[in-house]
Amino acid sequence: MLLYFDDQEAAATRLAHAAGLPASRIERHRFPDGELKLRLPAALPPHTVLYRSLDQPNEKLVELLLAARTARTLGATQLTLVAPYLPYMRQDIAFSPGEAVSQRIVGPFLASLVDAVITVDPHLHRVATLEEV
Repeated sequence: MLLYFDDQEAAATRLAHAAGLPASRIERHRFPDGELKLRLPAALPPHTVLYRSLDQPNEKLVELLLAARTARTLGATQLTLVAPYLPYMRQDIAFSPGEAVSQRIVGPFLASLVDAVITVDPHLHRVATLEEV
């Protein structure tokens, strides 16, 4: 099964069709304070794909966190993220003292959520592969 958010329905359903997977939209509700409530299908197959481009990443990373952890509780044991755009992968060293090295933070965060990542261009500079992140 391929799960997607409503703002990426067209691309996600094309991918699901091409891969021969059923597709299901993740329901999303925004509360007045900006918090999100997500609803996924009540039961998921062991291998589940999450489609989420992570442009405008700050909010979408929280959505991904909520969706991935919920998918695990609903039966997904092998979770694959399809993300045409991966955020925070460009900065792989600190250029000034005290600067956060976003690649070394966001990379392990994504790895803690999913078992595999498929992307178009991870924007890596001094690192050759995502496995090195």
